Amino acid sequence: MTPDENVLARLTIAIFRNQDFTGPDGFWEVQFNPTELAFSRKNRYSNEQPAGASRPATSYAGGEPDQISIEFFFDGTGVAADATTMRDRLNALLALAKLRSDTHQPPYLRLSWADYYFQGVLTSADVTYQLFDRAGKPLRAKVKASFQEVIAPSDRANVERKASPDLYQTWLVSEGDTIDAIAGSVYGSPDYWRPLAEANRLVNPRSLTPGAVLLLPPKAAAGVRRP
Repeated sequence: MTPDENVLARLTIAIFRNQDFTGPDGFWEVQFNPTELAFSRKNRYSNEQPAGASRPATSYAGGEPDQISIEFFFDGTGVAADATTMRDRLNALLALAKLRSDTHQPPYLRLSWADYYFQGVLTSADVTYQLFDRAGKPLRAKVKASFQEVIAPSDRANVERKASPDLYQTWLVSEGDTIDAIAGSVYGSPDYWRPLAEANRLVNPRSLTPGAVLLLPPKAAAGVRRP
């Protein structure tokens, strides 16, 4: 038996000044662990109707931040804490959605519970008071809190590699775009314009239609052909 086997693991929120999530300057711990945690993940897709096609071309347009919602319970009847302690703990949670004077923004948060953790910000907190003393002060409360994922810049660069020429991508053509400029931006050389034109079966690569979506094959698949 290890020394920690009989210790209840509580959900804890570490508080950070910036989205690098380094050097927490505070912590908040639940009074009671939640009984459920709801998780949501969404993707966005764009549907472009090519000329003469019977169905739109669907392409991945990016992912939405993950979302979680948790209901916290607070009791100040004296069973677990007194009324003042309960209200202080509740106000400390609500403060995580407030603007900080030192950073001019709400703090970034890391929720940890056993081997689960989630990094993000508190986007909303809905409070329901359930019991009051004779003076009208709340003794019990429920808070439905919603958190939105925030990915540290270093993690985003390492994991997503969003600008990598080794991944399939799409390009929404804007007014003034040219195929050689797109090739230079994506592959690092305008000489990639020809395989890019072939991949999209462009009859006239010199004339791109604003609003059209181009498929950008991986650099290794595109190859380079000198004019």
